[in-house]
Amino acid sequence: MVSGVGTGRGSSTRDVLYGAAAALFVERGYEDTTMADIAARAGTSRRTAFNHFPSKGDIPMLWTRRMADVAVEVITRSAGDPAPERIRAYFRLISGLVEAEPELTRQMMLGWTAATGPIRYESQLLADLRPLLREGQERGEVAATVDVAEAARTLSDVYMGVVFRWVRDPDALGSFQEVAGGGIDLVLSAVRA
Repeated sequence: MVSGVGTGRGSSTRDVLYGAAAALFVERGYEDTTMADIAARAGTSRRTAFNHFPSKGDIPMLWTRRMADVAVEVITRSAGDPAPERIRAYFRLISGLVEAEPELTRQMMLGWTAATGPIRYESQLLADLRPLLREGQERGEVAATVDVAEAARTLSDVYMGVVFRWVRDPDALGSFQEVAGGGIDLVLSAVRA
């Protein structure tokens, strides 16, 4: 469950606020939920809510980070596998989390874009993908001529493009995982050694 991703350490105030926000975003929509609503649902004061999340836009940022953290943890356990397979596994895992809660994904992505996430923040995907691609180059799985930073950016751009298309019209896209996986495979085939 994406809304609960990363909350295994016990119920900290931040986790309770995050859970309240996720539930409200699904129920009312991102735009129609205020920080006061989130604080009330979490049983905290507005001040406490703002101490943990200085703006409502910080909540979708945490959502993206938590999903990526789960994916990184999983692919770290498969360190012996070829880098392209680990990259595919990373995206499959994130895609599964995204597809499991479509309305939460939609609302978090609307919040992320409203908070100018795509403009102000470099995608977390880049930081996660660059080391995998670099490792693939060192092992001879990714062509030595490939610019790792550019390959990571292209993978991120392809994936985020699919996410935005799916958020806009989930029915038109079909299986999110299949479309996203196809785009990732296309990029990985271009960088293969």
